[in-house]
Amino acid sequence: MPRNQLIIFDCDGVLVDSEPLANGLLEAALLPYFGRDAKRMTENSIGRSFADIRQQIEQRLPVGLPQDFWTQLQSNTLSALSDTLQPDPALRGLLEGLTVPICVASSGSHEKIRTSLAAAQLLDLFDRAIFSAEDVVRGKPAPDLFLLAAQRHHVSPKDCLVIEDSIPGLEAARAAGMTALHFVPNEFHLAPGQINQLHTLTEHL
Repeated sequence: MPRNQLIIFDCDGVLVDSEPLANGLLEAALLPYFGRDAKRMTENSIGRSFADIRQQIEQRLPVGLPQDFWTQLQSNTLSALSDTLQPDPALRGLLEGLTVPICVASSGSHEKIRTSLAAAQLLDLFDRAIFSAEDVVRGKPAPDLFLLAAQRHHVSPKDCLVIEDSIPGLEAARAAGMTALHFVPNEFHLAPGQINQLHTLTEHL
């Protein structure tokens, strides 16, 4: 039996290069309210659920945001993802060649995950195996989302391999008792447990 019986992928920043786009829209939306702090607030949101991001930001404001702020931001983000993300044939080939079951466990909403995967032409590979922070009470860095994915696949957490690019995601995987690989595509000097190209994950199976 293989050491890893389930591979759990984060979506944003791992399967799709969506973070620069989504983070840019968030920072631009926050700029009128936070000024220079908008960049830091955006960086602090990486890897966290929409509910956590919203709570974190609204706690910092002395006055409320416009009533349509969040719905407009979500709408703009979904449109931009759908229009901008491109397929990666090499990534699709890698995923199709894996002999271990795969799934997605992301802090994004189901709508955002599906929009991103559809634009990247990967949705059909994960259509029945998508887990969102919307499915659990506590998002990353709590382990709940990863534990749910393992439970639904009838796999022990210790037999799961998680591919993550964010610190909250790595913390969640470790809290779940899973092996985690830190995906750092822009790094050349790798520490143990880091990969900078997804195709090298097969060396860890």
